[in-house]
Amino acid sequence: MSEPDGAAEVQDDAVTTLHPAVDIVTDKAAVVIQDRPVVPLATWLVDAAKACAEARQGLQILTSADARITMPLRMTLSQPKARWVVREPGDTGYFDGFSGMPLVWDGSAFSVAPGDRLKAGPSPTFARPAPELGAHLVLDVKVLHQAANDLVLGGTVERLATVLAGGGPAGWGIAEPALNPWDRAALTELCHRRSPKSTWVMFTGAGERRFIGGQTVSRVTSGVKEEISFVVGHEPGEEPPLDLLPRLAAEFAEAGTLLSMTVQRTAGRPDLTYSPRWCGAPAPVGLAIGTEAVREIGLEHAQAGPVAGKPIGPGRARAMWYPLGDGLDPAAWSLFSDLMRHLRPEGPAPRR
Repeated sequence: MSEPDGAAEVQDDAVTTLHPAVDIVTDKAAVVIQDRPVVPLATWLVDAAKACAEARQGLQILTSADARITMPLRMTLSQPKARWVVREPGDTGYFDGFSGMPLVWDGSAFSVAPGDRLKAGPSPTFARPAPELGAHLVLDVKVLHQAANDLVLGGTVERLATVLAGGGPAGWGIAEPALNPWDRAALTELCHRRSPKSTWVMFTGAGERRFIGGQTVSRVTSGVKEEISFVVGHEPGEEPPLDLLPRLAAEFAEAGTLLSMTVQRTAGRPDLTYSPRWCGAPAPVGLAIGTEAVREIGLEHAQAGPVAGKPIGPGRARAMWYPLGDGLDPAAWSLFSDLMRHLRPEGPAPRR
């Protein structure tokens, strides 16, 4: 795969020592060209992303239109200043792998094309029909543990995997492939050793269904917080077990750890890789908030609003589950926004 036009003219007075795997470096971006069918978040890409963050540069991955990326790399490229750049077939241009918007090389970075090219809308390559897709169930779960010498992390991930995928995690690590056998004690030791810095790790596995995800562990004033992104894949025609979600939220609430759980559904490949093409918009399935949030806003207020909350958890320390639909109607985001305004009347709704 060739470099973008004009790349040879990039000055070397930028951070040229950013990372040996980076193909193009400017004061604004580090561009990595990948000519392979599936691009994972390899160790050297983790290093490059860290170097970009320290240098305040954007990491941009350039692939062909037939390439796919993994979920951990997708998470990395969803960060500010990062971008998935896709080369049009026949070297006729570039587009954004997530939105399809046309991109141009401006001498220092790939950016959204100006004027008439942008008005023309997404790339026809991006809009081409996708192969038969299954469903991805996407969960963002936040739990808080009391700090204790005997605290062992990873139990929430194990429970998500067992209930929603039919099997526990197989491996974990800071990059792909996740070569470390799943070991909660080793995971806890790594996070403890890095504290008070936060630690991000990925995990993967397969039971009845494949799953993959990442979690950030951080030491906070009130304890130890785990922020988990969990994605489980379903074959075409297979319906995700949405009825299990409120029960999962209730388990975390009864354990006294639940802060929040947001669930979305989107069309996707069962192998949990992502192609640079339109696969439909995600839609919300449900939201859970923990005991502390219910206590702050009041039980009566938490149960009222545009979506009737269903109490979960212990009787004296109620959490709440809000069903938002089957995840097939993107218009349900409007209902989600109304709910967030009700729950946070003095603050903006969180980004989705």
